[in-house]
Amino acid sequence: MSKKASIQRTVSVLRQGDDIVVKINRPTSFSLPYTAITMKFLAVFLRLLVKPKGGNLLTLQQTADVLGYKDRRDVDNYCREFDRKKGNLTDFLNRKVENTKLIPDIERFATKNILLPPAMMHKEFCRSQGLKMSQSTFYKYLAEVNSIAILKQAQKLIWDKAASGNTVEVLKLLANQHKVPVVCDQLLAHARSVKPDLPKDSVVDLGLNQTQRCLLVNYLVGSNMNFSTIALLLGVSKGTVSNWFHGIKNLQSMILNSIARWSGKISIDEKFVRINGVPHYYISIVDFVTGIPLYMHLYPNTKKESFETCFRTFKLLYKKDPTLIVSDGSASLAAGRKAVFPHVHYQLCKFHKLRNLFAVISKSYLSDEIKLKLKLKAMTVLRRKSVSGRKKGLRELLKLVPDSAARYISNNIIKQWRQLSKGLTSNVSERFNRKIEKVTTGRYGLKSEKTAIAIGLSLWLKVLIDRGRSILNDESLIASLNISRLCQENVDWKKLVHLFSATVKGAA
Repeated sequence: MSKKASIQRTVSVLRQGDDIVVKINRPTSFSLPYTAITMKFLAVFLRLLVKPKGGNLLTLQQTADVLGYKDRRDVDNYCREFDRKKGNLTDFLNRKVENTKLIPDIERFATKNILLPPAMMHKEFCRSQGLKMSQSTFYKYLAEVNSIAILKQAQKLIWDKAASGNTVEVLKLLANQHKVPVVCDQLLAHARSVKPDLPKDSVVDLGLNQTQRCLLVNYLVGSNMNFSTIALLLGVSKGTVSNWFHGIKNLQSMILNSIARWSGKISIDEKFVRINGVPHYYISIVDFVTGIPLYMHLYPNTKKESFETCFRTFKLLYKKDPTLIVSDGSASLAAGRKAVFPHVHYQLCKFHKLRNLFAVISKSYLSDEIKLKLKLKAMTVLRRKSVSGRKKGLRELLKLVPDSAARYISNNIIKQWRQLSKGLTSNVSERFNRKIEKVTTGRYGLKSEKTAIAIGLSLWLKVLIDRGRSILNDESLIASLNISRLCQENVDWKKLVHLFSATVKGAA
């Protein structure tokens, strides 16, 4: 037998229509460099192997075990992605092929929607294009667009706002756009390169007393501005801004003393942050009716002791028990609440229950179509107006969902029905937590608890100034502070224009 004939019987490559069929008739092996791309390729390659009589040689779980994945869905996700790419290995192994083509579309969308916050811009772009793209990928390609059109649009908006005299709106515009790479990073880098007329360490007399000056800086920090931007706008050094930011030693007492009224109903939640890499938590108590924070502080963990301390401090400050407490189903939070307010009526957040139920359904091995239908059914049930209708719908849902989801509904929803009968949510505290995340994440580099607490208090101050008029003591300094007038009189418009100069060199 010739060597050539032996090779042909061992390996055969046939063209069948649009496919290439490879058959290997002998035990064999090959090696590839160990990389993420290699593992991705092997996940699909092993699933494409078929038995002589048909059917996959390896199941999803067997493939996952061979490659060292903990879950068979890792392999399934790769196979689904390969199918979406219609078997094109280049597109499958290199996502950039698809995404780089979207840069012109991202540029047009960003120019037309410059006022959208970056997260909303990403969400709306994906919705309008009917595609899936992570935020990090969107921001990466947003930074690669030609920025001239965006700069011109930003400059026009600033001049329109400046001409109308509405300085606060201009400052909010700057704060909201701060995380957009095109409008932010390159522009601020250019603005910092423009030397102010005043010496670096000079202090401008803003015509304000010291307390008002410090409150103004804290308000701007709470508006998501960093020290460099504030220094540029006020015409002072960054060090001066830092001194003013920390200038009020009793800011928390000033805030608490200015609150004169509250509804009696509260919502409590926590927000995770890292300080020098160490986990910490803001625990905040928010008025359930108005959405205004009533108390917040930084704690090292979310154990019972932290929540109990928070509740006891709140009770000492406000000198009466709340009439209702709305929270998630955290066991440590419940223990802290029982220790301080054992007789106060409480309700669990239906949103958290629904989110947890969604997670249980997502982990089941049902098809994506059935999972979606069950989630929509659960959402519809919990939105029913009548209490009996919601409970009846949950019992009907028990018969449709997989066993794991049925156990969750039975043990975590129906058995806790008394605390879910009102169908309330902790959205007010969730919204405040999103503000905390925005003003702390990646902006100041939280290096100490002191700084983290100060930033949280600045946000609290801003919310009171913007929306807290109805609960403030009319005689308090915060209630009488005219933040719009202070901004209008003291922002240096020449410096403001530098932020949106169309002459930026090398803008992404």
